[in-house]
Amino acid sequence: MAIEYLDKSGLTLLISKIKSALGGKVDVEIGKGLSTNDYTSAEKQKLSGIASGAQVNVIESVKVNGTKLTPSSKAVDVTVPTKTSQLTNDSGYQSATSVESIITAKGYQTQSQVQSLINSAVGNITSIRYEKVTSLPATGSNGVIYLVAHSHGTQDIYDEYIWLSETKTYEKIGNTDIDLSAYVKKSELTAITTNDLNTMWG
Repeated sequence: MAIEYLDKSGLTLLISKIKSALGGKVDVEIGKGLSTNDYTSAEKQKLSGIASGAQVNVIESVKVNGTKLTPSSKAVDVTVPTKTSQLTNDSGYQSATSVESIITAKGYQTQSQVQSLINSAVGNITSIRYEKVTSLPATGSNGVIYLVAHSHGTQDIYDEYIWLSETKTYEKIGNTDIDLSAYVKKSELTAITTNDLNTMWG
């Protein structure tokens, strides 16, 4: 992926565009904002006709499922169910016990059974280790990365192989070659000075 950066020429162009854009700005005028007041006389007259403290949406009655409740001692008490046993299970929702029974009967695995299988599978995973050799052994071992010495360079002294038990062969998975030719050295970078910025700003 290409990495873009801003050089001195690009920064000069950017400053020029910023100065050009600022040339069309609106200066602040004391006592005024940046927007116009579009409040019309008709709207003012409409609001003037509303009585002080008027409420357009006044609740005249309280109903629960269409049944009107009569206030008692200036209060209305609406009873809300707090337990599933207070509701009618017309959709046939199942309890935890019934779901567990259905799952077991169908042969599905419970959480503890799934966790046990995961633990068993993870326990059989072979750990990875490195082994330096002068040459590859006739038969390798699973989980071992064999490092075979070579002379590619001071930072690249091994080829890496793994043993494939299915085919009884070795697979070269790489080496430790490091290519830094495309990188920029720190010594090749030059910072833009404040004098440069002042000159570009004009």
